[in-house]
Amino acid sequence: MAGIGPVTTNRSDLLRRAGVRPGISDPKNELEVFCSLCVGRVYYRAENRTLYFVDSPALSISEIIAQVFTGLAQVARIRQLYMDEHNLLQAAMCIQLTAAQRKALFAAFILSGINITQSPKVKKTRKSSKTDPTIQTV
Repeated sequence: MAGIGPVTTNRSDLLRRAGVRPGISDPKNELEVFCSLCVGRVYYRAENRTLYFVDSPALSISEIIAQVFTGLAQVARIRQLYMDEHNLLQAAMCIQLTAAQRKALFAAFILSGINITQSPKVKKTRKSSKTDPTIQTV
C-alpha cells in the first residue's frame, strides 16, 4: 500500500507544491514587477500612482479598465512597456491613475476576482526613483 508521502505544515512549501505564486514583495524596478505578474494579478506602485498588469485571452485587464473609464466618462491612456531597446519584446502594460480612478478600478478588480498588490507609500521627504531603463515605454 502506497502512502501520500511526507506531510508538511510549512506554508511556503505547501504554496510551492500547489503552484501558487506568492505576492509581489517590494520590487525594485519595472522589470521585477513584470516578472512577478500573472493572469489575474495587478500591481499598484503608490509612489508614482502607476498600475502594472498583463492581459491574456482568458482575462483582459485592459477591457476592465476601458469599461471603468467609460463609466467615469474618461479615456484610459494605457502604455505598453518593452523589455528591450528595440521595442520588440513586450513586457507589462501600465497606466497612471488619479485617486478617484484608482478607487473605481480597485472596486471593479475586486468584483472580478483580480488580486491587487500595492507597494508601500513612500514618504514625501524621499525623492522618487526614476523608471527602470531596462523597460522602455512607447
